[in-house]
Amino acid sequence: MAPDEFQPNVLIVEDQEGPRKALLMILSSFYRIFTAETASAALKIIDESPIDLVIMDVGLPDISGLELLRRVRASGQAVKVIVVTGRGSLESAEEAMRLGAVAYLLKPFNLLEVLELVQQGVKTSAAELALRLPMITRAVSPR
Repeated sequence: MAPDEFQPNVLIVEDQEGPRKALLMILSSFYRIFTAETASAALKIIDESPIDLVIMDVGLPDISGLELLRRVRASGQAVKVIVVTGRGSLESAEEAMRLGAVAYLLKPFNLLEVLELVQQGVKTSAAELALRLPMITRAVSPR
């Protein structure tokens, strides 16, 4: 990707080094990657940077990934979220989808499937922004 091209921002929230490095390896050629090992670090990044998509583990050391998803939704930011877990359950999958996750994946996950889901999520984010841009422009334009 040329340096002047737009690169969507993807945040990987994963406390385990192996999955975090695997995601970083496959996604860093296409996206600007941020990483966090805890939910609190992730919230700080989301607060300070325009994140387009988050890939988050359910089993984080400080709070659960589902609680992090609740907090991301409560922030009002239109961030797409993919949830991954090594200990999935029907209840947590239903909760993640109810909270607006675009996907729920079990570890070990297929990296090409993750790449495809990220591409779809980022395209959706860009399309939603394009639809909202005229409204945003009108709202901030001097009258």
